[in-house]
Amino acid sequence: MKTKAAARLLCALLCVMICLGTFPTFAEGTPEGLETFKVRNGSRSSPKIALTMDDVNEREWVWKSVELCRQYGITMTFLPNGINLHEEDRDSWRDVVDSGCEIASHGMGHLNIGLLDEWSILGQLGRFQQRLDEVLGYHYQVRWFRPPFGNTEDENKDTNKATRTIRRFGYDHALMWDVSQTVPEEAMKRVKNGSILLFHARKKDYECLQVLIPWLLDAGYEPVTVSALFGFDPPETGDELYVYNKEDYKNKK
Repeated sequence: MKTKAAARLLCALLCVMICLGTFPTFAEGTPEGLETFKVRNGSRSSPKIALTMDDVNEREWVWKSVELCRQYGITMTFLPNGINLHEEDRDSWRDVVDSGCEIASHGMGHLNIGLLDEWSILGQLGRFQQRLDEVLGYHYQVRWFRPPFGNTEDENKDTNKATRTIRRFGYDHALMWDVSQTVPEEAMKRVKNGSILLFHARKKDYECLQVLIPWLLDAGYEPVTVSALFGFDPPETGDELYVYNKEDYKNKK
């Protein structure tokens, strides 16, 4: 009898929660690609794809890529290292955001995070967010992190430490890719619906994009930001700049 009463009470409580909008619903399911920690592609049933550009050692190719996006009416996602973010480029990085493109994290430095301890990993993530806010002059909530070298494994091929720490900071996923090719013809052969394409801020990658983008559009693909690929709104912004303090993460799991 006690079991039946408890079941009725739980049922009533769930009904109230649904009515109040406090109960999570999953009618549409988890977007394809987000079922696992490492994200390699979006939905294979949608023509949306994501062009991404890492490192940003040569910043001029970012600015040129943004203009290329404007020319073709598309967007892409840039993943700089924090050491390549400079306040003298504030107007240019603001223009990246204003163009509808997205900024994501590639860490503060180009370090193999799988080989770092947990506090060093948190520092790579936190100091990147702090640096980006300083450069933009406002808070831009980064949603995605791509590990340098695509690696989250330690010396024993274990990913648990890095995965746990990335989530501890606040990222749900590590952003990977399924196409990495700077020869336009080869890239076109590999692209599928939902593909995430990896490029770097350098001349040969930009020249590939010059040829590849019109081909992708002619083939019916829709280049969007990584957030848009998975159905999210653009990252939130605000007036209060983020400041990294490891004490904030001591009790987080």
